[in-house]
Amino acid sequence: MHSWEIFKRLVSQIPGTVRLYHFLQRLRRAEKVARVSLDRGMYPAVSFSNLKEKYLQSLLSNESDTFVLYRIIGNDLVPRHRKGQSRDNLRFILENESEFPGCDKRFVVNRIVDPDEEKTIMRMLEQANRSYLRIPFHQDEYINVCWDIEGVPVEFAPCSPRFEALKPEEQGRVLMRLYRHKNNYVMNNNGARNAALAQGKGLAKWVLPWDGNCFITKQGWNDIVARVKGSPEISYFVVPMARITDNRLVLDANYRPDPVEEPQILFRKDSTLSFNESFFYGRRPKIELFWRLGIPGNWDQWYIEPWDLPGPQYAPEAGAFAYAGWVARLNSGQERLEQSTSQSSIKRMLARVEAVIGLLDHLDTQIRNVDEITSPSRRIDLGQICSISNHKSWWNSWLF
Repeated sequence: MHSWEIFKRLVSQIPGTVRLYHFLQRLRRAEKVARVSLDRGMYPAVSFSNLKEKYLQSLLSNESDTFVLYRIIGNDLVPRHRKGQSRDNLRFILENESEFPGCDKRFVVNRIVDPDEEKTIMRMLEQANRSYLRIPFHQDEYINVCWDIEGVPVEFAPCSPRFEALKPEEQGRVLMRLYRHKNNYVMNNNGARNAALAQGKGLAKWVLPWDGNCFITKQGWNDIVARVKGSPEISYFVVPMARITDNRLVLDANYRPDPVEEPQILFRKDSTLSFNESFFYGRRPKIELFWRLGIPGNWDQWYIEPWDLPGPQYAPEAGAFAYAGWVARLNSGQERLEQSTSQSSIKRMLARVEAVIGLLDHLDTQIRNVDEITSPSRRIDLGQICSISNHKSWWNSWLF
């Protein structure tokens, strides 16, 4: 080993030197990342009186207001979630949530990779006499899912100078884009929502394809139903969500939080919009639909980064929505990440990146019978990567 290499290794053992080195590298290499604002102006004004007239002339207006509520249960993503939190929150819902007249409660068991965990969850649902839609995880399908190499500009390739100059959360977003297809298969975020939406439209007039940790209080449900029945001409209702740190809070009949978190959506059976399955868990899968519908929120100030999927234009239905009631999001098991602050939001994002990449790397290792888990910056399936000839030189420089 050369003396310079020995010196670097010795210096790296001094506490704080590695962090200082990366900080200085960012200062030296810092180049502004081109970010694009999703500035589309305002959508055309909506005539709610015309919507009402059209609805009253339709056969749908003669149907009673029935509801089907789905909760989508997926993989526990440690450290974003506590191991077992999906099962524990499901148990809490089954034991504590009220029955809602005119509402069929169903669940989606969504590509759970642990066979024992999946069996436990399905057994809990069967014992509670709850119907569920199972979307299975198949290793032989997953093994053929490729990397989204073309989604990341060459200059931001991991281990490149510009990548190293990015903030940790930006680096995380680059890596998440590379894992997009794998993420979309395993987490199947919008895929499961659309599966619930498609099935639900054949079961009820109103469909709620919601996240697995959603809990509705009796008063919250009454507020939702009253608003929907009061304006049935509207096809989309936005249900604000509150993030809670103690599940016992929702057992108080008088509990009414400030629902400031990313909302859920309720669809009428003849609605035409659905979730965009190109968008992946951890990077605006629901927000993309909010953007198309023109639902206002802090996401209107978010930028499109070079490695992002392009932002959408307004849908013809933009503006044709209303707000209804509220819903609680049960604790993920990681209380330090459940605060409604900007700092907690960044921490949740970093934990989400670590969790998603960790799970996918583990699956790759397990399926390919590799002895140790390796990160994408050290080991990649070269057969998949080099099949994209336009990026072969980039990936070769990254790997070697």
